[in-house]
Amino acid sequence: MTPKSIVQSFSLNLGYLKGYNREKFTKDLIAGLTVAAVLVPQAKAYALLAGMPPINGLYASLLAPLVAVLFGSSRFLGTGPVAMVSILVTSTLLPFAKPGTPEWVGLAGLLALMVGITVLLMGIFRLAFILDLISHSVIVGFISAGALVISANQLGGILGFSTTKSTQIFSLLADIAQKLYLTNPYTVMVSILAFVIIYVSSKIHPLAPGALISVVITTLISYLLDLNRKYGVPIVGDVPAGLPPISLPPIDLQVLSALWGGAIVVSAIGLLEALSIAKKFSVEKGDRWDPNKELIGQGLSNLTAGLMQGFPISGSFSRSALYYRLETASPIAHAVVSLVILKTLLIFAPLFYHLPKATLSVIILTAVVPLVKPQEIWRLYRINPIDGVVAGLTFLSVFIMELWQAILMGAILAFGSFVYKTMYPRIVVITRNPKTQTFENAEAEGLAECPQILYIRPQMSIYFGNAEYVSNYIVEKVQERKDKGLKFVFIDLEASNYMDAVGAENFIRMLKRLQAMGLSTAIGNVNRVVMPVLERAGLKEVVPEGMIFGSKGQSLKILLDEIDHQFCAKVCPHVVFKECLEFKSGEKKLSSWED
Repeated sequence: MTPKSIVQSFSLNLGYLKGYNREKFTKDLIAGLTVAAVLVPQAKAYALLAGMPPINGLYASLLAPLVAVLFGSSRFLGTGPVAMVSILVTSTLLPFAKPGTPEWVGLAGLLALMVGITVLLMGIFRLAFILDLISHSVIVGFISAGALVISANQLGGILGFSTTKSTQIFSLLADIAQKLYLTNPYTVMVSILAFVIIYVSSKIHPLAPGALISVVITTLISYLLDLNRKYGVPIVGDVPAGLPPISLPPIDLQVLSALWGGAIVVSAIGLLEALSIAKKFSVEKGDRWDPNKELIGQGLSNLTAGLMQGFPISGSFSRSALYYRLETASPIAHAVVSLVILKTLLIFAPLFYHLPKATLSVIILTAVVPLVKPQEIWRLYRINPIDGVVAGLTFLSVFIMELWQAILMGAILAFGSFVYKTMYPRIVVITRNPKTQTFENAEAEGLAECPQILYIRPQMSIYFGNAEYVSNYIVEKVQERKDKGLKFVFIDLEASNYMDAVGAENFIRMLKRLQAMGLSTAIGNVNRVVMPVLERAGLKEVVPEGMIFGSKGQSLKILLDEIDHQFCAKVCPHVVFKECLEFKSGEKKLSSWED
């Protein structure tokens, strides 16, 4: 990492402005206005989900999305408040403050800064590949679990009473059950109306801003009928007009230290969401995209949100899909969104005073319910039971623990299952199928083996976790065949792409054990990464250079010349190789073999 490369990481994404014209501006304007119509109500709704006042959702949406696209690589990625990250904010902050309080707002801003720093450093050091280590099974389980938690958190708002903020399903449902008698029928009617508006709008046209329409209509009804004062319908209340002050949130070193676990989880989930969206739409349009540039954009956008009394944000699939479908041409579309948010903050913010909170709960609910997919967990289980179990346990864990703890547990389970699988790799005995003339698994296919040559292949890289198992397995197979005429042990390392020091040392010790049993050893198909490791471990002191082969054909040419041909002619009942017939008939041996 050089200073020049670091500076290049912060280059602006302005390539889309080349050849910019009126037609592209028109597309950007339409896309920007359409996305803004979706973002305004979503930002307020997801702010409530994150335990923040609704206005703070607009603060997080003012400049941060524009920063993300300017320093990222995708013209389609719509960054801002999203449901999954917002609920993770709540899960992370609950032990430290009460939602909606100034302390909570300060901690949310601090968390955004921590996420921003984490992601930014990952981008600078080009660490996007780390996200590939998070198992797909964990993500499947987490998304369904998170969506279920988010949905449960909205039930109180839809029914007209406040519930205890939690990301544990059991505690949420218990709290709701105890408060059902507080259900406000007028709030329920508002919720039903908002749902109907959103549903009908989506049926009329996929691009119809159903959420915004529901906000306008229910706010107007709330104002005209004075639903809060006369019927007790909870409303948003005072919404201050104006811009947020740009400042650092209060920093407590003890709290800062305690928040890092949650910050890492929020970073990981936010990045997985953002990068998958950016990749999907960029690739479909044939755009060049850079995951590490996206990390820079996401990191800077979270820093911006944190400095403007916002909270952690990420890429939104729904808003990104709008940018994509409306053929956004450049970052100017995102600038239009920022201008709309600015105008909303300066002029329209007080108009949201009578907005029913139930409407915001419905907006959230309709967005996340489709994400609850237990069938995906079952599908994974049918494909691979271990992956299905990991996804299922991740999903079920939210019933008893906080959401961020659940995903950490899932990640640990996934990593543990992977390590377990690599500790006991598949090791196959290879032989030639006389019918097809191809090398196949002798034991699985029930094929005859050459009694004098054990051809065996570990089907995985060899490292400290499985080195002893591999050695013992091969020795065990040798002992089974030793009294049946075995002379040579040929170990094919074609599938072993990596070998660490422990693996190499165990491998050399195994070769010595086999030689001490009176057997000759040979190896083949060793790649350029593994060979130097074996050589440094002392390979050439144990195996002669003439017994280190580059291919199956080369090895068979030599080994078939060295075996006991009298044994082949008088004892061995098999015809594994075409040379076997020559040996049995007493004819001159063949001098070559083709793979």
